[in-house]
Amino acid sequence: MKHTLNTFDAVRIDHFRAFASCWAVPANAKTAKNGEWLDGPKMKLFDKVFEKFPDAPIIAEDLGTFGEDVVKLLQDTDFPEMRVVQFGFDPHSDSTRLPHNAVQNSINYVGTHDNNTILGWLWEASEEERRFALEYCGFASDNWGEGGYYSPSCRKIVEAVWKSSSNVAIIALQDMCGFGSDARMNIPGVPEKNWRFRTTADTIENIDADYFRKINSLYRRTYPAF
Repeated sequence: MKHTLNTFDAVRIDHFRAFASCWAVPANAKTAKNGEWLDGPKMKLFDKVFEKFPDAPIIAEDLGTFGEDVVKLLQDTDFPEMRVVQFGFDPHSDSTRLPHNAVQNSINYVGTHDNNTILGWLWEASEEERRFALEYCGFASDNWGEGGYYSPSCRKIVEAVWKSSSNVAIIALQDMCGFGSDARMNIPGVPEKNWRFRTTADTIENIDADYFRKINSLYRRTYPAF
């Protein structure tokens, strides 16, 4: 933890739910079906973390399905939760992942390393999901499939995340560029051809920095979050 905090501005604990309870599988089991739920260390571990690093900027990756034990651990640690807007675009529910439902103590993502890019998601989503997402974000034109650094549909979704009440908003480089699914970082469950995305100085220089400065100022995201 000390090394990570010295290396990065903040630490995200992946699979946070396992610290509340985890699915334990015998080492010699042929599949993960033969296991049982066991209690995790819960606050016994995090009390020690707080003792050593009382003000550490830690984020809890709480994506997926979990129960009240994880909810309680989140409350006890007071770590900010994660929100990913792509998971919220369900036309038939009022998802907690939608920006208007974000709690202040949370991190709102346009997408993580496991998500498609925003442009890629728009192209691969069902027509109903895409229509809902665009309407929710206030995009009413026909050119939703237009990508690139000035992609109007991507910008509307980015702005929806920036408008949320979450203390922090995060965007991947690919979404700053309006790239498609060929630039995504990782496809979960697919063992090959992941983590190959690379960028260039020219790509970075072509990002519309003035636009991001503008929305950072407009939605008051110019101040340190931690």
